[in-house]
Amino acid sequence: MKKLLFLLAFICFFAALAVYSNREGDMTQKVHLDSNSYMDNVSITQKKGGIAKWLLNSNKAVFLTDNDVKLISLQIVFPEKGLTLTSNTGMYDIEKRNLKIDDNIKASTKDYDIVATTLFWDASKNELLSDKQVRIIGKKYYIEGDNLTATTDNAKLNNNVKAIFYAK
Repeated sequence: MKKLLFLLAFICFFAALAVYSNREGDMTQKVHLDSNSYMDNVSITQKKGGIAKWLLNSNKAVFLTDNDVKLISLQIVFPEKGLTLTSNTGMYDIEKRNLKIDDNIKASTKDYDIVATTLFWDASKNELLSDKQVRIIGKKYYIEGDNLTATTDNAKLNNNVKAIFYAK
């Protein structure tokens, strides 16, 4: 009788364990990200063929929704171009992979600086856009225009473009 009771208890224990195991996937809570969720000191590296195309660093990434992330105090380095972009804030759309950068934007190379108030990276078109004034400040020139369109191969300032070239 004791053996039968022990066997019955053993079977019930494993049956309960099996039911719990099958339901475990349903019982785990999904991670919910909202404005109270953030990460400090975020670093992202985009590589292609083993070569770093760009590196993004941000002091803080705040999840406003499941799709929108506000980046605070960000820096993006493009090693192949020798260009470093800094800004106080940016918004990253996780689903579309678009990035809107605002507030005190400066992109620097060894030969020139680009200064803007807003830039938008359209990932689907691989295009950088600005509908605000953009200034390019070199050692021997200063150029400004009311908006910018740039791709991997080409950058174009449009509307009210002004240029000053400095003599030696």
